Amino acid sequence: MVILNIVLALAIVGAAGFGIYKYLTNMKVTVAETENSLNVDSKPTIDDLVVIVARSIGNFLNQDFSNQNLTETEYNNKLSAKKRLRRAREEAAYGDPEYKEMIRQYIKSIITTNEIIPVSEVNINSFIPFNNPEQLLPQDKFFILLTGYQYLYETKSLSQMFKDFDFADKNIITDQMISEAFDNANDPDYCEAHGIPMNLTDFTYDQKLDYLSQTIFERYTGFGVADRLFETDIDEVDGGVSGIPEGSFQLSKDMLGAAKTSHDALWILFHGHNIHLDCVSFGSAEEIQRVCENIYKYNAQHVLSESSGYVISSMKNGSRVVVVRPPMADKFAFFVRKFDSAPSVAPQYLIRGEGSEMVRKLCEWFVRGQRNIAITGQQGTGKTTMLKSFVAWIENLNIRTQEIAFEMNLSFSYPDKNILSFQETGEVSAQEGLNVQKKTNGAVNIVGEVADAKQASHIIQTANVASLFALFTHHAKNTAALVNMIALNLLQEQLYKEKRDAVEISSQTLNVNVHLENTDTYRHIEYIDEIIPVLDQLYPSEKLLAEDAYDCEKYTEEMRRMDEREYYKRSTDRKMFEVNNIFKWNRIPGEKDASIGFYTLEHLPSTDMLLDMRNRLTDPDMKQRFDDDMVAIVAQDEQIRKQYSQYVPARQHTLPF
Repeated sequence: MVILNIVLALAIVGAAGFGIYKYLTNMKVTVAETENSLNVDSKPTIDDLVVIVARSIGNFLNQDFSNQNLTETEYNNKLSAKKRLRRAREEAAYGDPEYKEMIRQYIKSIITTNEIIPVSEVNINSFIPFNNPEQLLPQDKFFILLTGYQYLYETKSLSQMFKDFDFADKNIITDQMISEAFDNANDPDYCEAHGIPMNLTDFTYDQKLDYLSQTIFERYTGFGVADRLFETDIDEVDGGVSGIPEGSFQLSKDMLGAAKTSHDALWILFHGHNIHLDCVSFGSAEEIQRVCENIYKYNAQHVLSESSGYVISSMKNGSRVVVVRPPMADKFAFFVRKFDSAPSVAPQYLIRGEGSEMVRKLCEWFVRGQRNIAITGQQGTGKTTMLKSFVAWIENLNIRTQEIAFEMNLSFSYPDKNILSFQETGEVSAQEGLNVQKKTNGAVNIVGEVADAKQASHIIQTANVASLFALFTHHAKNTAALVNMIALNLLQEQLYKEKRDAVEISSQTLNVNVHLENTDTYRHIEYIDEIIPVLDQLYPSEKLLAEDAYDCEKYTEEMRRMDEREYYKRSTDRKMFEVNNIFKWNRIPGEKDASIGFYTLEHLPSTDMLLDMRNRLTDPDMKQRFDDDMVAIVAQDEQIRKQYSQYVPARQHTLPF
């Protein structure tokens, strides 16, 4: 039934698109004679075609059919066509792939049938010199090459292109680099020697027309030169983030030199590695501003303005988008983190390397054992993707999420699980969302990213009240910093007055820190720590005397002095928690490849944690599996330590059961 509904929906959209397409094909395109009319005497450009497309679609949408002596059927058909075209233009501007294709077909129809500058097989090379590579702009070489790969590899096109031309580990792709790659792609001997597909840039007329239509779409209502990149397997696209801000200061040409401006800036995060596409430019300050003012609108809670300065939203494909503008920022810029750019959220694809099996096993039991888990690391380490993979181990428990803007999209990854996601809006705060969640039969609470004091208070609140356990991501550099930062946030929110109290509740709430690193584009778990709160600590005399601690006859002067020192130490610098390092990633000394290494079990989780995790497993079979896995983890660590004895010492681990 679901498949049938999808087929019917596609058929309806296709029929609507075909109807408007035929209408525009038969419509004579005219441009009003105004002072802004095109100068057709000069060499036509793509910008001229953009104007023709914009005016043609605008004229059609603004037509009044009531005075055209139409029959009722003709009138209704034209009115429906207008509504469908307006809807297609709006949805295409949000990035909807189906409506984007519809608008591209409209554009193709307009540019080939208009009376002013009709595009044909004869003159198409005058707009983009496909037949003369020496005249191609570097960014056209980049996108023509990418388009050739898209015909063969679809969404995997950029990965294959970067692999074939060794771009994946570069920090910048310059004009010269892409020109060399383009020339090599057109050299049959080079392609054969390096296993690169032949004729990547040898486009037919229809393919040239498709490329030109896409280029016009980008400038008309798309996302500029970034538009094509959203259809590839990259992690993030950032625009306007480097270069000199437009109009910030009056600088002479001598001072500027060869420096680029912010509209020349396009960066991508490719498999965790930042790459500057120096060969690509938005072309003007107006263009980067236009893109910034449109790219966030699909799910925006407010409008980007001088007073607000930024917007955090999401695109129609689920990608998170952040947009900033002056005066809050020194230039217009956007940051689009693609939704689920990783090939899979399955743990076995994310937790890799020798010894990863024991890491996955214990991570699974952390989730099944209902631990409060933080996933930490810097930007680009894969925290959100790792958190999503942990959700696979949550069974028969209702999940509720709270985010600034929808980013995790867990319902797409786990449609069969009971998951309900909440986000902040202009009228509903995160705290109100959490209060509602307490009445929605939730058992597990997930906070997408703890980035400020309010969110830190939310995770402490949800982990202790109205949920069995909680998961979240954080940018802490290490486990101690995580606990102390959460505590500082609680103080900022004035939930506690003393740092000691804030650290105490943080250490009691947070159980496990899974820390991720991105080392030379290799994203992995660097270590896993347990946070152990230090609660009732014995004084020296109590440790020495044990049951006789309060026997005055056995209490010596030396014990009194030790207890006194301990008292003042606790009053001024009491240790509130301990960090128990469980797993660690070990790199092979001298090995350049960051992915070559192995995991070791440094310490077992504390006895209290292991027993509490085990007690939360109500199924006897699950308890037996837990016991077996713990034994297997210890055995695997012993085997790995023997294999790499030249790098790590032997270590004995004793289970408490």
